[in-house]
Amino acid sequence: MKFTFKHNENLKPLVDYVLQRKNIEAILLNGELGAGKTTFTSELAKAIGERKQIVSPTFNTILVYDKLVHIDAYKLKGDLFAYEDYFENKLVVVEWSDLIKCNFKKYLKINVYFDKDQNHVFEIVEEAL
Repeated sequence: MKFTFKHNENLKPLVDYVLQRKNIEAILLNGELGAGKTTFTSELAKAIGERKQIVSPTFNTILVYDKLVHIDAYKLKGDLFAYEDYFENKLVVVEWSDLIKCNFKKYLKINVYFDKDQNHVFEIVEEAL
């Protein structure tokens, strides 16, 4: 499944699709810099009732919110074992997930990129539900 959005277009159709998946543990995002991974995470967080502003975890590696854990795996090696205590009852979003081993049982893997017209494309490439 593929969702395409113009610059600054509302990501609600994608967020709604993701949230229709029951008991999802994680969203695994991969893609180009600036393609929309953190913007999507922010919209998703609002939809699940997160009140804090979502920012990129690039410099922190992990940011823990009330309802969401946001991880940037770009500089990580191995797996997310060291962070698993933070996951309980929270949706986990991992940017650059292809660079590490993820042990989630219920997840969506989404590739994020620009098309030839510079639209933001979110392509769901794997669903394990």
